[in-house]
Amino acid sequence: MILGIDVGGTTVKFGVVSAKGEISQIKAYDTVEWATKGFVDSLKAAIKEYLTLVPELSGVGIGWPGLLSVDRKTVIALPNIPAVKDLPITDILAEAFPGLPVKNENDAKCATIGELYFGKTEGLDNFVLVTLGTGVGSGAVIDKKLFLGARGNGMEIGHMILDNGKSLEQHIGISHIVAYATARLEQEKPKSLLVGAEISPKTIFEAAENGDAFAISVFDYVGEKLGTNLVSVIRVLDITTILLGGGIAGAFKFIEPMTRKTIEKFMPPYYTKDLVIDQAYLTNQVGLLGAAGLLMDKVQVA
Repeated sequence: MILGIDVGGTTVKFGVVSAKGEISQIKAYDTVEWATKGFVDSLKAAIKEYLTLVPELSGVGIGWPGLLSVDRKTVIALPNIPAVKDLPITDILAEAFPGLPVKNENDAKCATIGELYFGKTEGLDNFVLVTLGTGVGSGAVIDKKLFLGARGNGMEIGHMILDNGKSLEQHIGISHIVAYATARLEQEKPKSLLVGAEISPKTIFEAAENGDAFAISVFDYVGEKLGTNLVSVIRVLDITTILLGGGIAGAFKFIEPMTRKTIEKFMPPYYTKDLVIDQAYLTNQVGLLGAAGLLMDKVQVA
């Protein structure tokens, strides 16, 4: 049994994960509260509680929403939790819990590991996972190996620049989708179910489900920006399978058509004839599964 920990900007999730991907003893802690009273001390206290609760735990895997050192022992950039920046977290936890293996990874790469070992990816040796949510995360598996890059922090496609000096994340992160839809509503004054409504990905999706042309056009915008970005990703990695995960990916059926259309507009048949764009199988707990997967002797890195 492995303790998986998924550190997020809102909550820090814990769960005990079996080799079959079964999750139990799930708890969530408030990230801001932890950061206020001492994040590392709170982390150690929670791990200690789990070790008392589940003595047979054989290791701890942690997914972090930021950049890690190449040896995966230090969190070197974590915008939401500045107190953790540059802390040798593996050494700190090793001192607190001698003999307990601890492994760290970027959260989007953990999600990729989760999909690889616990999703519907059996026999799938090469794919890119894109997580659409507050930000845009991503990970790649090449020949069944997690791709890290030369210094351990490759595949940050959310920070690739598209146009006007803005990154993909600055176009289709949640707050930016909301801002885009709000601005268009004010400027265009369309006939839409969203007029006068609170604008959120949920309300945009609900309107699209009801056939609202404006709401569907917002997801077309998301698909076009994502497709433009993926043209470069596919060219660089020569990969044929794209999985979309994260909260916004719940609108997959509205995002995928324009994503594919954009890719096909800019790429020859060599790349597009076998292209698969699919929704990721795992949902909310993928980060816990992937974090635990770090300790399951399955993960190889390129």
